[in-house]
Amino acid sequence: MNVLPINSAKSPFDLATEILWRHRWRSRAEALRNTIGWMVSDYGISEATAEVAAIQAYADLDSTNESARIDVDATTSHVVIFRDDSGRPVMLTARDLSRMIQQARDAGLARVVDADTRRPIVLEH
Repeated sequence: MNVLPINSAKSPFDLATEILWRHRWRSRAEALRNTIGWMVSDYGISEATAEVAAIQAYADLDSTNESARIDVDATTSHVVIFRDDSGRPVMLTARDLSRMIQQARDAGLARVVDADTRRPIVLEH
């Protein structure tokens, strides 16, 4: 009888979710910095892949009990359609988001996760 080994390799998203679930940090920037760092150094995942996986995992965990959502079917490369708690669409254009990020920078609420690469940027609240 042939028995195949179980493939226990986790996707970058699942790995990031596991790391974020196990640990609690003071800020979003710290959580992402540590998660991305571990994924790159301990698991050999590329920094670009680790960034996206950590961002997506953080967002999933952060929004678990949230009824508001991003409508991915209506969102394009120039507009994010956000559905509030009642399902109403809210339009956020690329220009709107750029302005919001600049306002957060001006208020000291935008943080860079990695000081060397200056990316990704998160908004603390």
